[in-house]
Amino acid sequence: MKNKTILLVLILIFVIIIYGCSGDKEKNETPDTIKIGATGPLSGPSANSGIALKNGMEMAIEEWNDEGGIEINESEVPIELIHEDNQAEPSEAVSTAEKLIDQDDVDFLIGDTFGSSQTMAVMDLAEQYEIPIMSGEPVSSAISEKIEEDIDQYKYFWKGNFSSEGYGESAYETINTIIDDGDFEPKDKKIAYIVEDTDYGHSNVAEAQKLFEEDDWEEIAFETVDLDYTDFYSQLTKLKDLDPDVLITVFTSVSSGVSLVKQFDEIDLDAMHYAIYYPLRPEFYEQAKENSEGLIWEPLSYDPELIEEQQEFDNDYEELFDEKGDSDAAQGYDYMNNVLTAISEAGSTDADEIVEQMESLSNDGVIGHYEFDENNHTIKYGPDYVPVPSAQVQEDETNEIIWPENTSTEKYKTQPWLK
Repeated sequence: MKNKTILLVLILIFVIIIYGCSGDKEKNETPDTIKIGATGPLSGPSANSGIALKNGMEMAIEEWNDEGGIEINESEVPIELIHEDNQAEPSEAVSTAEKLIDQDDVDFLIGDTFGSSQTMAVMDLAEQYEIPIMSGEPVSSAISEKIEEDIDQYKYFWKGNFSSEGYGESAYETINTIIDDGDFEPKDKKIAYIVEDTDYGHSNVAEAQKLFEEDDWEEIAFETVDLDYTDFYSQLTKLKDLDPDVLITVFTSVSSGVSLVKQFDEIDLDAMHYAIYYPLRPEFYEQAKENSEGLIWEPLSYDPELIEEQQEFDNDYEELFDEKGDSDAAQGYDYMNNVLTAISEAGSTDADEIVEQMESLSNDGVIGHYEFDENNHTIKYGPDYVPVPSAQVQEDETNEIIWPENTSTEKYKTQPWLK
């Protein structure tokens, strides 16, 4: 009996040693390629943004590979992007993410590249699989709040964009500045909202709602519509009767934004109009044409004609893809560079070593300077980090930055329908 016990103990010790050695070998081995997975919309209403994000990520990887890839164990390892289309559906986001993790064995996952709802569905996979995951464009504060509630649970998850408070604060401060400058005088301090019925739509106006309410504005309508919604006549007719001083709209679908501004003009609504997101897409101006003139919007995070530091990226992007760059492409480029910088600094594909480098990330990008908030793993925003400027479409459908004042390129001009 004693001999059997000793034998079992020896076997157990042997298994532990073998397992430990195997684990160390796997952790320290040099991979043939570094696989970055991404899940985002390449079809459906958000496809234009999803494709531009993918192009930006591919451009960053190509530049790294041209320089030899990433050094691991004194070997130069090439980088590969494996991208899956999730059609902007949360369920598809989860299934494509699991496919990338289980079948493709990616070392890092960017998920979701675009949508907050999809990110909320994917983020728990980081702990489940103990793999580093970072979202791209999603800004919903709900993501940051979820991380902050249990930072240990979300050790492996990082939010690559700032939170939606940035949008709300910029909207409030821009409109308030215009009022303070005497360029707009609200009759009754009444405000209305039309937003897409997504986490993105709701979260991006939540801070604005709070700030306007604290400033004694009356919220007279909050209309939600489906993604890619295009028939706004009933909502706008209702608002015309309610007579708001300010209308704030939020859409990720360009077709929604184009339809809204055209129908806004037809209904002849007498309200200051402030838009979030959709005017950053270049095709918005191609389709909206003169109906875009006067619109105030955010964020103008990318405009190489106004922001000199972005011209080199724009030229390189056009040379590679035979089209001009845009905000989505620039952000995809920045997100991928942040991920690859963390892996390069780690000198390893080990998840724990990568997230340790994510914690200390300090990286200059096309859009701004990237650092994470240690309390919620969210990119910081503001003048010293990633800015959230407001713009106005002025003459010849060109944009000018009107807020904040220290970076503005032009003063606000009274919107044509308010004259």
